[in-house]
Amino acid sequence: MSITFTSLSEANSAHVREFLVMSWKRDWSDELAESYFAWRYVARGASETLVACDQGRCVGILDSFIRPYWIAGRQEFVRETCDWFCMPEYRSAGVGLHLMRRMMAKPQPILVIGGSADTRNLLPRLKWAKLSDLSSFILVVSARALAGLVARNRPRGVTRVAHLIPDLPLVRRLPDVAAPSTNSRVRVRGHGEAGETPKIAPYVLAPLLDTKVVDWLARAPAVLGQFLVLDFLCGDELVGISISRLEKLPSFGWVAHLIHVHAARFELIDWMVGATTRHLVERGAGVVRCRASCPTTARALSALGFWQVKRVPAYWWPPNKLAHAGLHHLTALRGDDAFAFY
Repeated sequence: MSITFTSLSEANSAHVREFLVMSWKRDWSDELAESYFAWRYVARGASETLVACDQGRCVGILDSFIRPYWIAGRQEFVRETCDWFCMPEYRSAGVGLHLMRRMMAKPQPILVIGGSADTRNLLPRLKWAKLSDLSSFILVVSARALAGLVARNRPRGVTRVAHLIPDLPLVRRLPDVAAPSTNSRVRVRGHGEAGETPKIAPYVLAPLLDTKVVDWLARAPAVLGQFLVLDFLCGDELVGISISRLEKLPSFGWVAHLIHVHAARFELIDWMVGATTRHLVERGAGVVRCRASCPTTARALSALGFWQVKRVPAYWWPPNKLAHAGLHHLTALRGDDAFAFY
């Protein structure tokens, strides 16, 4: 065993792609795997991927997005790590741990949301600080769509049973959420259409949305579904943006994911969440899912009939660069979390 550690740009990309498809447990064609890999790892903005190789063969990986964040009144770049995989036979050699320690030596703070049981056990032992949990919410509009979601990637017997579930509407009418003013409106941003980004509400920790992220999501391969961007305006002022994804489940309808809500003021969030959810349901979503660390967003989801189904931990490195006490707004702007880990 002769392990070397390098960056993705210096590794054999075909070997890394094969390793990732195996880790995600996806039965993909070479064309689909190449398309997804090119979007997810090559066409995005600032990022860094660390790779562990044994005689040229990829045996471990740790990815990171590098994004601007608002931290206690200042802008700073933060790494969002993800896709932390290692072949089982190399774990005892500490390959995964070595990848993480290399990432921890980088100058930017690191944010981890969720992860496997191994991740959740290891990071506290490495002295990472634990942030506020995120809550996962779900709105079930159609019993059949929920059955398809449950059956996804399950044995064929489970899928056959799911097909027997009738398409019963479980939500006939969403509660009305008033707009903040008579001149408020919602606009669907066209594919590839550039747009400004409003200021963010006064969180102590929140990602700063920029047009590069929106443009990158718009170029996602079809296997991820369709990304939708809604602009929220009061008069001519852009006061908020929501980003969602609609994904088709064959024979079961549509599942939607409300990925990110970027509001200039807290009092806009009820309107934005309500209007976005209504838009997704009108587009055919039988299930709408969302994660929220912001209490205002969580209350807005609950008022619409979303159920809180589980809590997702978040961790921060290093502790001495932790944002001061206050509200955190944590989301997964890469948009493929639910796809990759159903």
